[in-house]
Amino acid sequence: MDRPVWKQTSFYGFLLLSALLALWLADPAATSASGRAVLERCAAVVVPSLFPFFVLTNLLVRRSYHRYAASALGRWMEPVLGVPADAAGALVLGALGGYPVGAAALFRLYDQKQLSARQVSRALSFCNNGGPGYILGVVGLGLLGSVRLGVTLWAVHILAAVLTGILLRPRTLESSRAIAPADTTTGPFAVDFIRSVQDAAVTCLYLCGFLVFFGVLLGTLSRLLPPLPALTAAGVLELSTGMALLTEQGLPVPAAMVWAAAFLGWGGLCVHCQVLSLRGDRPIQMRYYFLGKGLQCLLSVALVRLLTVRDPLPLLAVLLAALLPRLTKTSWKFPARPV
Repeated sequence: MDRPVWKQTSFYGFLLLSALLALWLADPAATSASGRAVLERCAAVVVPSLFPFFVLTNLLVRRSYHRYAASALGRWMEPVLGVPADAAGALVLGALGGYPVGAAALFRLYDQKQLSARQVSRALSFCNNGGPGYILGVVGLGLLGSVRLGVTLWAVHILAAVLTGILLRPRTLESSRAIAPADTTTGPFAVDFIRSVQDAAVTCLYLCGFLVFFGVLLGTLSRLLPPLPALTAAGVLELSTGMALLTEQGLPVPAAMVWAAAFLGWGGLCVHCQVLSLRGDRPIQMRYYFLGKGLQCLLSVALVRLLTVRDPLPLLAVLLAALLPRLTKTSWKFPARPV
């Protein structure tokens, strides 16, 4: 016997989308204004800052230049983070380029058969991060009024990502020999450059589409919710809008740093949708990615609190109690340096 309509999950989804559509149709001017504001931000900030990084990411992997990062950091990647040396390039690009450059680099490495689907799934938990340009400029200078505090937040953000990778490190490592040998031969530079620009343009188009949708959604929620729930919803859904609302709150610097660290660690559902769109049809599981972003959010808050509270010892003891069991069970076997 079929379940009643009101007991079906899809029915509540229908009600939610219908209510959202009614809200947007009830105030089309505000809806249009929210979308226009996001498009202006995309044109002024998002595309100019991220498009060059997308082009360089594609070009570095296509030309196998990422192997220089792998040779410098690769000795630490497998024993510490449980992924092959080739993932070092994605970690560096993600830390410098911002969301979602690290994820884009990992998917490109998978396409080049330099990482397996399982290894990419693991590396996604810590390689996709905010970049120094955004954190130092928008968060540090714009929100906190200090580039130095922005540097502190970026360092906390990356340290939390590394700790996340350590905590989620697999007990048994997949042998790199299971992957097909990478084809390191490269074609003409002009061809690689043109394809990199084309891929970056498509990526930016997807990115701006998600930003517009979530920007309009948050514009509606901000008119319906009190300030604190609206701020929380913004941080959960879309990072840049959350930071903008956080700036308007006028919170003390220690409290603002905690909120900013949480938003940066989580990244926002908008960023996660961008990563899912970049994944496409690749058979890469995303559970470690979402688990990693949640864990990075918590670790970022804990690390910032260590820096801002007067007596950090109790919090430090709790943090060490959570980390030490995992760290002591890890086998730290570093490969010998090549002579």
